[in-house]
Amino acid sequence: MSHRCPILCRLCLLLVLTLGFALPAGACDVPEGVHDLVVAVRSAEPFTYMGPDGMPRGFAVDLWHSVSTDIDKTTAFVNCDSIDAQEQGLRRGTVDVVISPLTITSERMLTYDFSQQYLSSGLTLAVAQDGAIDFEVAIETITDTVFQPTVARAIILFLLLNLVTAFLLRAFMLNLATGSEDDPPPGVVRTWMAYMLEAVARTSGLKGIGDGFATLMGKVFEMIMAVVGTALSAMILGVITSAFVGAIGENPPVSAQALPGLNIAVLRCSTAQEFLRLETTEAAFRADEGSERQTKLKARAAWLSCDGHGGNMRKVEAMPADGLPGGVVLTPTWKEGVEQLYQGKVEAVLGDWIALSYMSRRSPYDGQITVQDSVYRNEPYGWAITRAGGNEELRRAIDSALIVRMRDTDWRKRIENTLGSGAIAPN
Repeated sequence: MSHRCPILCRLCLLLVLTLGFALPAGACDVPEGVHDLVVAVRSAEPFTYMGPDGMPRGFAVDLWHSVSTDIDKTTAFVNCDSIDAQEQGLRRGTVDVVISPLTITSERMLTYDFSQQYLSSGLTLAVAQDGAIDFEVAIETITDTVFQPTVARAIILFLLLNLVTAFLLRAFMLNLATGSEDDPPPGVVRTWMAYMLEAVARTSGLKGIGDGFATLMGKVFEMIMAVVGTALSAMILGVITSAFVGAIGENPPVSAQALPGLNIAVLRCSTAQEFLRLETTEAAFRADEGSERQTKLKARAAWLSCDGHGGNMRKVEAMPADGLPGGVVLTPTWKEGVEQLYQGKVEAVLGDWIALSYMSRRSPYDGQITVQDSVYRNEPYGWAITRAGGNEELRRAIDSALIVRMRDTDWRKRIENTLGSGAIAPN
């Protein structure tokens, strides 16, 4: 017995060490109590986040509470520290459903299922806002506005009205004389019209316009031209002013090919990280074959792979300097990525359009951060469902409940009330 104990102890120690090294860097909390379903969330405002009381909050949580009444299942929420941890929970069957935003991709569908798509977002870029005027944006805004059918018709209508009035004015002789004594006295109607015209001229500030005309109709037509011309000038000036004011702090869109050259923050193990990896790989292929630049770009692309990243998933991790322009910072949440941008540690954040737009409107980022209007690609969102234990019935029940709510006439309004106006991503 005295010889077996050390052997058993060594075996136990080896087992513990082996399991310890096999554990994922990221993890999900252990559910409390016994429940029908374990539903995973992570910090992903405004979809899911933990409130001050430690309870999950957000649009997806509210939607789940509504859906769960139809599927008649009790729920235990668990908090995960990363996308990777949520996915591992789905594969192992320790998590039944993930309601934090996950993009439906063919790669993910190889290992777990997705519900009906309930929202569409996209990958875009958030950058720091500056006080300069982007003249290209201003000119584009003016062009788009002027050629809008309604605006174009109004401008043409004003021009035509002024042109017709000018032709009519040519019918009246410009005469500064006051008239001769032989002129017949004006009639009652003409006199009252003159009084009314004088009242309008003095009240509207048009006094002096048309004084060069001896005839009443000449004065009327010249005043009409003055009013129409002022309205047309005000419209054009308003369009120009709005365009230039709106272009203050606007940044020109950044192409996908330019992303590898930026110092950029992305959410760890997200589709944004994979998109940046692919663009970096493309940049490596465009570089000279066998060059030092190509070698470094390939190394950066390899580092951007989610597989094999160790360390604490809850921490911000910066890519080691490699001598190339730009760089990458991996963050555990979108909010921490935006904070990196706000503090000037990165040039941009590549991530979810809805989340970045939502945070750019909140203090202290409001007016300091701007989000591109365009997206690099659309991202369909669904709830991830484990395949462990045969959850086909659960998936169908969730789909049915989601479809019922999406057919509600207030569905779009409900999204924008929670996520903010304009929460529907651009195409």
